[in-house]
Amino acid sequence: MKRATVLWLLATVAAAPASGQPAPAKTVKAQDLTDAEMEAFLAEGKIGRTRGVGAGVTGSTRATLRHRGVEHDAHIQSIDLTKPLGTMSGGAEMDFRDSFRHNVAAYRLDRLLGLGMVPVTVVRSFEQKTSAFTWWVDDVVMTEAQRREQKAEAPDPEVWNREMYAVRIFDQLIYNFDRNLGNLLIDSSWRIWMIDHTRAFKIFKELKNPVNLRYRCPRGLLEALRRLDRPKLDGAMRGLLGSGQSAGILARRDLIVRYFDGRIAEIGEAEVLYELPPRLTARPGPP
Repeated sequence: MKRATVLWLLATVAAAPASGQPAPAKTVKAQDLTDAEMEAFLAEGKIGRTRGVGAGVTGSTRATLRHRGVEHDAHIQSIDLTKPLGTMSGGAEMDFRDSFRHNVAAYRLDRLLGLGMVPVTVVRSFEQKTSAFTWWVDDVVMTEAQRREQKAEAPDPEVWNREMYAVRIFDQLIYNFDRNLGNLLIDSSWRIWMIDHTRAFKIFKELKNPVNLRYRCPRGLLEALRRLDRPKLDGAMRGLLGSGQSAGILARRDLIVRYFDGRIAEIGEAEVLYELPPRLTARPGPP
């Protein structure tokens, strides 16, 4: 029996105290569970204490969930705005979208590509609104903004750079309009987590900042991009993205693959492709 399943069962059958009150909940971390188990926890966990996150502009909520004797926090976002024309700090934007659905889409696309850098996210109702419930990232020590303010250096700069290259490519793929240094989280193992994608997934078929592809690409990511097709994408994004958004992803995918194929032809695979650290390999999700 898997270690995670054993943990789950032990928590479920833990004896109640003599007072007859429910046993205290045990905390659980992402490394103890598969993606599928975290999805089930987020979808089925009983919502307890809630409080405002205190950052960002989408009015998000932090909630403590309890399920089968274990507990963990979730980040809840319910925003779902669509306008023919929206006003942003950079000017007007056609087909403006700011939606919780994009957080779920980012998680699913991340897993299709084998990155494992976006926390598990599911669709669920909260206060009579359809919302995104995201696994609260464990052991966060700082954001990328705080790292820069503190001038903190990663213990392994090469591993850090490889992770950042992957972040930049992913953001170009989803046309991330709102990536800021506060929504790149760094945990105690110096693993990078990408959160808050409500304003991503534009319909545009060009890259937002092609200059961000000037570095290198994980070998597995490039292979996964080549394999990504419309049926596979539509199956993962059903109910989350419109047809134009999916078409935009595939058009930008084509540009990314073409760019790196050109770089490989120019300077060779060894100078362009690399392997991501094993800890960035996504856990298996549902079959």
